[in-house]
Amino acid sequence: MRYLALIYGDEEIWKADPNRREVIAAVNAFNRRFRESGELIDVNGLLGPPVNVRHTGSQPVVSDGPYLEVKEHVGSYFMLDVESHERALEIVRSYPGVTSRGGGVELWRLMHQS
Repeated sequence: MRYLALIYGDEEIWKADPNRREVIAAVNAFNRRFRESGELIDVNGLLGPPVNVRHTGSQPVVSDGPYLEVKEHVGSYFMLDVESHERALEIVRSYPGVTSRGGGVELWRLMHQS
């Protein structure tokens, strides 16, 4: 089963965190651990701000920045290939960016299991 985990956080909190280096080291160790197990198949950070394309009427409208006016936004993602939904949740619960920083992870099962 494949899953997409979207990692949310607050950029202002992240910038002000004096323990940023330790969190990055913990996330790198997390990535190594699950790459070695074969369960982590992709991971990356996102560079912002995003660009949105929405159809309003007959023409697409392009706007900069997140669509929603919220403090938290998606800052990175990872993809898992695991045996069960429970295993995906176990991995997500251990993600150091959440356990040490607040924020959250949104877990989506992928439709096509290519």
